[in-house]
Formats: sequence, structure tokens, C-alpha cells
Amino acid sequence: MKTSESHFPLGFVKVGILVCASFFIVACQVQPVKTEHFRLTKLFPTTASSGVTFDENIIASPLIDLSQGHPLVIAPSSNGVIAALDSETGKLAWEVKAPVPDGQVAQLIATPFIFGDRLFFLFQCSEKGVRTSHRLAVVDLTNKKLDETFPVLVLSAEKPAVDGVSTVKFNPPTAYSHSALKHAAKPGSKWGRLYASFGNAGDTQPFHGWMFEIDMDAWQKLGTKQAVSSILLTTPEAKCPVAMEYGTQELICGGGIWTPGGALLNPVEQGFELLIPTGNGQIDIPRHDYANTIMRVQPDLKFDDGCDKALCKNFDPKQPDRACLASCKNLFVPRPPENDLNLKPSNRECEDKTFGECLAWMDYDLGANSPVIATLKDGSSLVIQPGKEGAVYLIDANHLGTQYDRLQIVEICGAPTDMCKGSWMGMIVTQPVVAYIDDDPVVVIPTFMPDNTHPAGMVALKIIREAGKPKLQKFWQFPNPKSAKALEKFRSHPSLPVISMVADETIVWTVDIGNPGVLYGIRVKDGTVAFEQPLLGTGRQLAAPLLYENTLYMASKLLSTGKVIIEAYRIEAQ
Repeated sequence: MKTSESHFPLGFVKVGILVCASFFIVACQVQPVKTEHFRLTKLFPTTASSGVTFDENIIASPLIDLSQGHPLVIAPSSNGVIAALDSETGKLAWEVKAPVPDGQVAQLIATPFIFGDRLFFLFQCSEKGVRTSHRLAVVDLTNKKLDETFPVLVLSAEKPAVDGVSTVKFNPPTAYSHSALKHAAKPGSKWGRLYASFGNAGDTQPFHGWMFEIDMDAWQKLGTKQAVSSILLTTPEAKCPVAMEYGTQELICGGGIWTPGGALLNPVEQGFELLIPTGNGQIDIPRHDYANTIMRVQPDLKFDDGCDKALCKNFDPKQPDRACLASCKNLFVPRPPENDLNLKPSNRECEDKTFGECLAWMDYDLGANSPVIATLKDGSSLVIQPGKEGAVYLIDANHLGTQYDRLQIVEICGAPTDMCKGSWMGMIVTQPVVAYIDDDPVVVIPTFMPDNTHPAGMVALKIIREAGKPKLQKFWQFPNPKSAKALEKFRSHPSLPVISMVADETIVWTVDIGNPGVLYGIRVKDGTVAFEQPLLGTGRQLAAPLLYENTLYMASKLLSTGKVIIEAYRIEAQ
């Protein structure tokens, strides 16, 4: 069994147990270690007595700083305080606050990025509850302070609208930074490129999907005016008139880039490409509106959908022509199987709606999830993209318009006698992980269910071939969908998953949020639980636990006090 490099955190070196026949060692042999030989032990929770208190949530994922000779855990608090903690004790080493104008407060939601001994972070400034600006800043990890050679960058943008007359301006009050920052090296560049993404925190129009490409060398050498090298706008519409209360329910503007895991930066022969999932809004290929899609974007944020203009000429946003969608080389638009064209929520709100209209109405946007790529034995690459509606799409990585399969892996929330407690939540919001068993990919996806009727949890998929074409097949599900546990666990967003090796086993880790939350380590080869650890607090949804060597670190909240802590658990031999 091997683990995909793009999702392989630092983990255990495989070891063996020396078993001897007698006290005088007549014969010895090395036997492989199993996960049964290991256990989770509590390393620490942060506490006020250790010099660490978090009064605000930690929404971004924690990071590890290895630049100082001793590993430090970086905890980015949502109030803009970035704390560095000793990885063995949890004690505060130092902290830095986001720089904000007088009278304003910071909010840090997007997971930062560490490159060398610098930490790059994106935050928003608010005054009286209204976002006024979005900013990038840099922490010098060696000197434990803001790096003034990278002056604070206030992001702004203006792009031509689709009508060729108007312009679309980046609007701070209706833009929100939730997606993780992404970094790409560039030949001949010291610092490379940084990518910052925006959607919206709610449904208020006007909002769009924005991505900024930051030339970090230019930022440091030439200042903020030369820092932004390219800008991507997903829906170039100057006017976003809405007739209903919720702006995401109409096929208009939108296209936010908001999934917590962020876009997928995919290495290719000529460098890299970005696979960018977008949220609800207007899909109209001739107008260059790319909401609810995956966009394959090149460096410098160059994008050409690669769609056949003749097939897409008479485009119907409510029910796009399937031949048009299949023609697109660099654009994926989700569609249902031809024999089952409509979603059927139990509230019957989609009976008069097409598939695309229902996705918008129920807030089941594709952009809630990040894609991953799996490679088959024959060398072909496939994109796996979960949908918020509980389905998973299998796509040709070289031609995104080719949708091989769509598999519903969890039922739509709600039943006639059991209303969904939050239909807007969907059933999948995550970034999957990929492992390999005998060179065959296994894709593991956390699901959840805000009702008391349908099972949910971790679902593993294999990719098989049927009639010569790739197809998704369920491999295992945890908890067992027929068990009572499957109706009790995973009732709301879990954490993002991470995978590692523990001895000879590939383990996928996730936190089921609750009071208390539970950290699970599940064997990828068969879906059985290798580790089950109740937490002190709730855990943190939509954030990835930090796995460094043999220790897991995660944010958590104590409901008894409302305080936020970092919990650490070590994987040890027993």
C-alpha cells in the first residue's frame, strides 16, 4: 500500500517487532508491526496556565513551522492573532497580530501558507460589522514579527464586464476569504506565486468569484502597486439584480471560490495548473459565466474554457445542452445521469426545477468541495469532485468535459417525517484524500447528515472499469450504514481528512464534531477503526488536523467555558 504524495503528511517509518524463541535467543525473526500495537495518548491541551488562551474560534487549519530548528505549531485565530506554540508542551512561544486600521478589527478565516521562514496570511478588516478591506501580510518567523519588506497589501480589482461597456469591481463587503492560500514555485523566482481566493460569507449580492495571483518577488522588491500580477473573475456581470431574499437561489452572478481546502494546484509537465471549483450562481458559457463549475486555469490566471462554440451557441443556463458541456476541455459542469435527470429532496421543493435550478435552490453548489486527482495503473489521470448534494463526480483529467460517472454516496437530507435540520448545509463539504492499495487508488470522502433518518460518515471509493470506461464503486463506509451508530455520528460538518502511515497501515484521520468530538483513525484497506479518541472539546469542522511525525494537533472548543484550545494526541507503541 502506498499513499498519494500530494496528501502524504510526515508520518511513521515502518518498523518491526523482534520476536525471539527463548530467553537465550535461539531464533529471532522480524515481524511487521500492526496498528493494534499503537494507541493515542494525550500530549496536551493548551490552557490559560500554559500562557495560551483563545477567546475567538480557530477556523483555519493549524500549521507546522520547521524553520527554527524546533517544530512550532502555528494556530491562526479568527481575530487575527497568530500564535506559535511549542509542539511538545503547547506553551506559547510568541504571537503576532494582524495589522488593522484604527477602529477596525481583523478576521482571519483562510488557512495561511508557510514558505521557508515566512508565513503569508490573508485577512479581512471590518468596522461595525461591515468588511472594509481584504489584506495580505507576512510574518518573519525567525524574528517573530511582521515582515516590513512585504508591506501590507490591500487587494482591489476592476475587470471588464461581459457587455464590454461596464466594469465589475471587487467589493469588500460582499467578498469573503475562506479558501486556503495556495503557493506555486516559479523558475527564476525566489518567492514564487501566491493565490488568494474569494467568495462570499452569505447570500447578499453582488458577489462573484475572485482569485488574485501575487508575484511575491515583485511585492517585496517593488511594493504593493506591482504585487498583483493577474486576476481571475468567474462571473463578469456588472449587475446582479435579485428577486428573492437569498442571492444564491437564483442563477445570477456568484461563482464564489470558497471551499476551505481551496483550489487544487496540480503539477503538470510544463509547470502547474489550478483546478478551481466555483459556487452557486450563473452558468452561461457564451457570456463567460462559470459558476458551479471546475475551471482549469493556467499560470498568470489564463483561462480558456475550450468549449465548442457552435454546440454552446444557444446556451440554456437552466438546462445546458449535454453535448456542449461534454465538448469543454478546460471546464467541468456537473450533470445528472440521462436516466435520472432531477434531484428529489423530500421537501419536494425541486419538483418543478431542473437539475441545475435545484442545485441553486437547495444551495448544493459544486464549489463547496475541492477536487483531487487519482492515477490509474495505466497512467491515466482522473479528477474526483464531490458535490454538496451528496454525489461524487468522476472526470477525465485531460478533458474536463468528459464526465465518466456520478455516484450518490449519501442520501439527500430529510424525510417526510424527519425534516432536514439544515438543508443549506448539504451532505459533503470537504477535500477528499487519495491512497493506493496495490497501485489502485482509493478515494476517502467524509459525509454528514443533518437528519435522524439517513446514515453518514466516511465513504471509501474504488475506481473500476466497466465496458472500458472508469466507474466509481463503493469500497467501504464507516460507521457501517446498517448500524445504529451510523444514524448518530456525523450529523454535521466533520473536519477535513488527512492520511498517514502508522506502521504498515495507511490510516485516514478525521474528527466527528460533537460534545465531545471524536478523533477517528480508520484503516484505508478495509474501513475498520484503528484509533478512536474522545476529545476534551468539540473539535473543529472544515479544518484539517495537523499531523506532524507521530502527533496530531487540532483546534477544539470547550462548550462549558466557550474557550478555544489546541488539543494534541501522540501515536505511541503499547
